[in-house]
Amino acid sequence: MMFSLKWMVGIAPRLILAIVCAGWSIGSEVFGQQSSNRETTAQTLFAKAHRLRETPRFTLKTNLLHDLATSPNIGVEFKLARKLSFEIPFTINPWVYDEEKNMKFKFALIQPELRFWTCEVFNGHFFGLHGHYAIYNVGGMPNPPFSETMNLNRYEGHLYGAGISYGFQWIIGARWGMEFEIGGGFAKLIYDKYPCITCYRGFTSKTKDYWGVTRAGLSLVYFLF
Repeated sequence: MMFSLKWMVGIAPRLILAIVCAGWSIGSEVFGQQSSNRETTAQTLFAKAHRLRETPRFTLKTNLLHDLATSPNIGVEFKLARKLSFEIPFTINPWVYDEEKNMKFKFALIQPELRFWTCEVFNGHFFGLHGHYAIYNVGGMPNPPFSETMNLNRYEGHLYGAGISYGFQWIIGARWGMEFEIGGGFAKLIYDKYPCITCYRGFTSKTKDYWGVTRAGLSLVYFLF
């Protein structure tokens, strides 16, 4: 009887306290892990939502190859969906390089393009479907590198057509990117051919079908918003 009373008074409370502490420790670890998992999941969802919200929707760009050819240009591109965008570039060359020889390669070109991105808009590889329309007035260009007929004659007219392209865009800064593109397709040229570079009479109206490169670009891109 004395042993049982001693056990109840001295040992039993310690045993109960140990069991309670062990239970508390296990419960804290389990519920803490669940809380940590919930926190990690919430952080992941927030990061995804933030990334989707921050995906650029509108860009401005200039084709450096056209700039090097003294043809000022500007392009705008806007997001249609997660993997779709639409670009509208415009290029113009208004110069007469030699007034006396009437040497010029004047043109205005617009070339809208629908793009499909393999990853997401404005990032990585893309494929494009483009159309083009231009007016031009060309003559007196040096031979070489231009042909003899472009050196001796003047051509004035317009063209239209379509093509497909491939490109790649990569990010180089918080709001800056670079883009490479090459494309090919068809163009219908409708023009008047003048017998000399200063002639405005005696022209012959002609047409020509062209198959070949229709787009080439190395562009500097600015992510506007």
